[in-house]
Amino acid sequence: MKKAKFHQKFMNEYSEREFNPNETLQWLKANISILWSWGFQDAMNLMNKGLIFKVNGYHHRGWVLITLAFNDTYTVRFLNHKYEETKEKEENVYCDELQDRIDTVIEKVDLYKM
Repeated sequence: MKKAKFHQKFMNEYSEREFNPNETLQWLKANISILWSWGFQDAMNLMNKGLIFKVNGYHHRGWVLITLAFNDTYTVRFLNHKYEETKEKEENVYCDELQDRIDTVIEKVDLYKM
């Protein structure tokens, strides 16, 4: 999918309401080493209606798109390099769950020891 087509799909299907992506980034940085383990890069604010960034995780390589729903929970979509959804989206994600729910999909391995 081309960027223009992704932008149209984002505006028509994915985005719900405006939010401050910088606040969302603060939740993602709660444990900075987890964020680094994703190969996090190229974070972009999509008109205050989405936050998208590139990852290079163990289970997912591509883009992560975060939007805020009208019920004040996040929806997280996992996109490939062509901006196509590749995994089941995570819905009804509260801010304090955001980092862990994303990590489970893109990086976490059960055999890791804490």
